[in-house]
Amino acid sequence: MILSHRHRFVFVKTRKTAGTSIELALSAICGPDDVITPVSRPDERLRAGRGPQNHLLPIWRRRWDWPLHLLAGRTNREVPGLTRFWPHMAAGRIRAAVGASLFDRLEIVTVERNPWDREVSNYHWVHRNRRGAKPDFETYVLDERLNIRFRNFEAYSVGGRIVAGRVLRYERLAEDFAAWMADLGIDFAPVLPYAKAGHRPDTNRSYRGDYTEAAREAIARRYAREIAAFGYTF
Repeated sequence: MILSHRHRFVFVKTRKTAGTSIELALSAICGPDDVITPVSRPDERLRAGRGPQNHLLPIWRRRWDWPLHLLAGRTNREVPGLTRFWPHMAAGRIRAAVGASLFDRLEIVTVERNPWDREVSNYHWVHRNRRGAKPDFETYVLDERLNIRFRNFEAYSVGGRIVAGRVLRYERLAEDFAAWMADLGIDFAPVLPYAKAGHRPDTNRSYRGDYTEAAREAIARRYAREIAAFGYTF
């Protein structure tokens, strides 16, 4: 996540929506008082702007073993007693951390993606390091023991109500990101790097070819709120 006092916004990071690429780009327009949460070490090497900052609790509030967590690079997720902010922090928890009076004055920005396309991307990401046979896509979608359910809607909503005033669309990300930067008065928009790319074979192939009717209907039920909110279709 990014909390920019300089530009008056909070970027709420969702999953499998190019969120890391957006974070890395946004760090180039952040000031010294802004909050920047860390990403994985390989992705940090793509960062051209400021590095992680202002995301930890004050030293006097940290757990006793906090230096070990820093050395291990574990602060790119929630660590109780150490992190005040972390990458996939939901809007409701950000609001609680900074206070309603500040949060409600900021522009809340997030990014969303067609759930059917996102599920194919996630299938390849989950199995990127798997050795041996992996389950076929339909099995992965239908078997709750295998499937990782996304919580993106919960990330940018509070109490079931979407609080993000600006939702970038993955399907037109470059255009939406450039328009946002223009609205902020930034003449030269930072470049979006391609973080976490290369795990999905043949990215030009339509996701529709991976679906059976049963898998298509399962995604429609599972992510009905996102589909209804943003008008996604198969």
